[in-house]
Amino acid sequence: MKLNVMVTAVGSAIGQGIIKSLKLSGLDFNLITTNTQPYAIGLYRGEVGYLVPMAKDEDFIDAIIKICNKERIDIIFIGIDHELQKFAENEQKIEKETRAKVVVSPPEVIKICNDKWLTYQFLEKNSLPCIPSALHQDAEQFIKQEGFPLVVKPRIGNSSRDVFIVQNEKELKKKLDDLLDKKEDNLYFPHRIEPIIQKYIGNEQQEYTSTAITFDGKCRGVLSMKREMKYPGHTTKALIDDFPRINDNIKRVAEILNGFGPCNFQSRVINNIPFIFEINCRFSGTTAACAQIGFNVVENTIRHIMFHEEIPEPNYKKGVILRYFNEVFIPEGEIAKVKEEGKIHHPVSEVNKAF
Repeated sequence: MKLNVMVTAVGSAIGQGIIKSLKLSGLDFNLITTNTQPYAIGLYRGEVGYLVPMAKDEDFIDAIIKICNKERIDIIFIGIDHELQKFAENEQKIEKETRAKVVVSPPEVIKICNDKWLTYQFLEKNSLPCIPSALHQDAEQFIKQEGFPLVVKPRIGNSSRDVFIVQNEKELKKKLDDLLDKKEDNLYFPHRIEPIIQKYIGNEQQEYTSTAITFDGKCRGVLSMKREMKYPGHTTKALIDDFPRINDNIKRVAEILNGFGPCNFQSRVINNIPFIFEINCRFSGTTAACAQIGFNVVENTIRHIMFHEEIPEPNYKKGVILRYFNEVFIPEGEIAKVKEEGKIHHPVSEVNKAF
């Protein structure tokens, strides 16, 4: 059975990782992509690419439904955080008006994961390892309890931007004031940033990213990597090995959270216990890396949802993942066609394979 697969936000690292995972799979599929602007590379790597409104626009879901019906989409993968809540809130509408299945967790789960304060409250309420945290209004009391150093960052993050380590009250006050006064220039985020304060624990060498897949309250697999980040929000070096105690802890959290499909957990690991500081209820920037070494969460998701197959235990290669830049050439006429028509069929692109 040949599937028609939609991947959204294909200018993002997540969207591109989903595409790579699909192409690494043994599935037979047509790839239909969407993005809000014509210079998104993923638009030119499938059978059809479409321009769509931003998720905050009223006609976003109608545009998605129209494409789903025109292209007879079987399953939708979401490539960016900004679209998750909108898809979650309209999942039933999309699935009622089209044949497509939407890979998205319930709105209440998305809400917990998008907001770091709600993430902390979820972990604390369920007696799960968590990093002591407070809202900026409670900074004075939090300092008395935890001391320094502390981490200051937005409740709703943006690729690790505006994350600061502070060593004293003067630095803390300045960073809080800066964030509260800052007007966010990203079109997807609120204009006013609400900071959260967390205790600084461990160090960067103790940081891990974990990929899990969960259906019906059962986590079907976890892969954890010891990571290093060089660019905001992106893992550039990851060590893959057996981390059974870390994976067992992540599995427990994933099952209590009870999302639908993929989920990414970022943590500082102390004595083999992951203290989670961020949950991304979606595919992640390491999705393609997981697929390359044998844990293809995209393929597993399709096989489970579309073909009702059991998801096997992860069986992955050990080693190191290193990421690098690459180039894709798009002929001028292809870009012009997308700009003029809002879509492109059988686009032409050339990947640099020289490395």
